[in-house]
Amino acid sequence: MKMGMPKITREQFLDRLQNDWQNYAGRFYRLSPQAQKAFLEKQGYANLAGLLGHIVAWWQDGIMMVQKMRGEAGFANPEYDVDLFNARAVERFGGLDEAEVVRIYETQRQAMIDLVSGLAGAELENERINTRLYYEIIMHWDEHPLV
Repeated sequence: MKMGMPKITREQFLDRLQNDWQNYAGRFYRLSPQAQKAFLEKQGYANLAGLLGHIVAWWQDGIMMVQKMRGEAGFANPEYDVDLFNARAVERFGGLDEAEVVRIYETQRQAMIDLVSGLAGAELENERINTRLYYEIIMHWDEHPLV
């Protein structure tokens, strides 16, 4: 998000989390095997667990960073080696059963809903917090849409 862009509202964040991100795995499983394979190839992941693990890792990091921004006025997001972060996320979740990763994903999605719901108005208006949530919730969906 660039300076001067309109802030995303709580309702917009919650709509994305409660509608688009909800039942992500269920919508994936309703695809034909060929469509599942094509979707994962397009996304660059070998399996659903890897993709969900990637999303979970970014959400976990995002929640941690937003909490730090809430507590430390001058805290800024660290610089990320995105490829390394993503590789570590896939490795971290790669050994787990897919059903377990789906459960973790749903738990983490609810944690994001709780975070967004619990932010004071001024916190949500904070440009650093709003931008981080934009990347985690809105833009990340645009990168991995499953309709």
